[in-house]
Amino acid sequence: MLHVQPYFRDAVQGDLPAIATIMRGAAPHDPAQMRATPDTYRRVLDQIDRHDGCYLLVGEYDNQIGAVLEMVVFPTLSGCGRTAEIVGVWTAESFRTSGLDGMLLDHAIERASDLGCTRLQVMSGGGRRHEHAFWERAGFIHLDVGYVRTTDQRHLRRIS
Repeated sequence: MLHVQPYFRDAVQGDLPAIATIMRGAAPHDPAQMRATPDTYRRVLDQIDRHDGCYLLVGEYDNQIGAVLEMVVFPTLSGCGRTAEIVGVWTAESFRTSGLDGMLLDHAIERASDLGCTRLQVMSGGGRRHEHAFWERAGFIHLDVGYVRTTDQRHLRRIS
């Protein structure tokens, strides 16, 4: 009996329809995903491809893209080396219990190690227990509280 093996690789332009479907399905209320057009995805993937340290990886099974992972690698003084930040992992609904996302994460961790990274980090939403469990199963340790804001957001500054 022939068993199909999962395959992990860098995303290419031809993957974008599947990637867009996966990302929109995983974050149906994300305004950025809802505004994105095919041209937006093409432009951003082209930028990722040209920018050293940016990676968009896909996990395939039986010729179907089932998971997507975005990773950024950068040098840090605080870590005295290179750090990889996992920007996100998105899984197609039909692959959500398959383990493909975890195998893709393992592939990304191996890639980060090959690139000389000594640390990996990720931010996860505060109330998403299933996401926290995913990261903990992969060996990540909850350390800090993360903060995020948009660049166009107005705020008050107080100088003490």
